[in-house]
Amino acid sequence: MSPSLTPWILALVFTPLGTVVAAASYAKVRRVRRLLRDGATAEGVVVRLEASRMQDADSDATVTLRSSGTTVYAPVIAWTTGDGRRMETTSALARPRDKVPAPGRRVQVRYDPADPTRWTPAGDGPALWQLFTAVGALFTATGLGFLAGALLP
Repeated sequence: MSPSLTPWILALVFTPLGTVVAAASYAKVRRVRRLLRDGATAEGVVVRLEASRMQDADSDATVTLRSSGTTVYAPVIAWTTGDGRRMETTSALARPRDKVPAPGRRVQVRYDPADPTRWTPAGDGPALWQLFTAVGALFTATGLGFLAGALLP
């Protein structure tokens, strides 16, 4: 590969990838904040934990970032909306077993009364999504830096 093509290729990889990650993560941050601020509250109960093993998508090998062989659990929460609709929803975030509420434990959820499929556990904030937003912004800035380097003589 020609050295003059390298900054262009890196710019074409980092900029769109970072933009998509930052935009999607920021949308999630806004949604979680809106639900925590304006959503209706319901009390639910953890009915079970859905287990999944952290593995590389391309093979049967486990992910190696301190999670080799780790099984993570997503709580499934049953709750009822203010108008009587019964919901059973699975948390989007899976964690190690000692970090999730045990089955039978009561938890609060915040939800959008117009669309109860939009919900979040009341104790979960947007911090993880803010981190992804920052990483996406960093990738975008890196890509734009490569682009500037490619354009400047």
